[in-house]
Amino acid sequence: MKTKSLLLGVLLCFISTFHLMSQPRTMESENLRILSWNIYMLPYLSWFNGNGHRAKIIGEELVNSDYQIIVFQEAFSSKCRRIMKKILQEKYPYQYGPSNNSAWSLRSNSGLWVLSKFPLNQLKSIKFEKASGYDLIAQKGATLFEGEFNGRLFQLMATHLQSSNSQDIRDKQYREIAGLLKEFYTPDIPQILCGDFNTEMSNKSHYETMLKSLDADNGSLSGNIQTTYDELNNTLAKQKNGKGEIIDYILTRNTSCIASIQRQVLEFYHSETTFQSNLSDHYALEATVRFAPSATLVAGK
Repeated sequence: MKTKSLLLGVLLCFISTFHLMSQPRTMESENLRILSWNIYMLPYLSWFNGNGHRAKIIGEELVNSDYQIIVFQEAFSSKCRRIMKKILQEKYPYQYGPSNNSAWSLRSNSGLWVLSKFPLNQLKSIKFEKASGYDLIAQKGATLFEGEFNGRLFQLMATHLQSSNSQDIRDKQYREIAGLLKEFYTPDIPQILCGDFNTEMSNKSHYETMLKSLDADNGSLSGNIQTTYDELNNTLAKQKNGKGEIIDYILTRNTSCIASIQRQVLEFYHSETTFQSNLSDHYALEATVRFAPSATLVAGK
């Protein structure tokens, strides 16, 4: 009788172990958490204006965060990236960019730098055809990735559009981005668009043109901060007759593949005896995404 009981116990243990091993691999959360942030590390200036210290503080702020993916814009400075990489490498071992980098050009890279806890497949990068003003120094564009989260495929795009008042250039850049997204479009794979679009939400015409051109959806912001570029209160953006605007976005396409998405603006401010300042002239934007069950399952999962 004891032998039968022992054999039964071993069999139940085996069945239980097999059941656990056969379950889909999951991440540490059911929600994909993304941070998108223009960190104001401009080209050719970081050796002179103390950006290295700011880069160190940004790294220290983010190393204890719970984001799976961080999408930086204006990460032009190789010096600042090295500082941040040293701090964040262990937690975010998969790092991509900046794209459009050329050792034989006086122009800087795109400034787009993506950090992830899990591997992403870089599908394609584009360089915008036109630029004006200070943007001529950079090689701005967009980069599209594909990743898997909890057995579901998704695509994520990082971008940074023309600054200043050159809306005609931004209109063309919308179309270039739309072409990139269309090239890799699949109806049941959600696409998440992150970046500094330099398009003021308060300008209804420009804002609606952006959404229509990209065939994208936006949503409300939770929390008390309802601006991403704050010329009234941000220490690095403050102007005498300034205003607050939303110009940074996390947009979605194939939104039916997303069960829920919550967006919130975060103000990273550091206060110490020798350094009291916002950590960038832009506030950061986070999104917490839960994919719908209909989102594409990775084969075998």
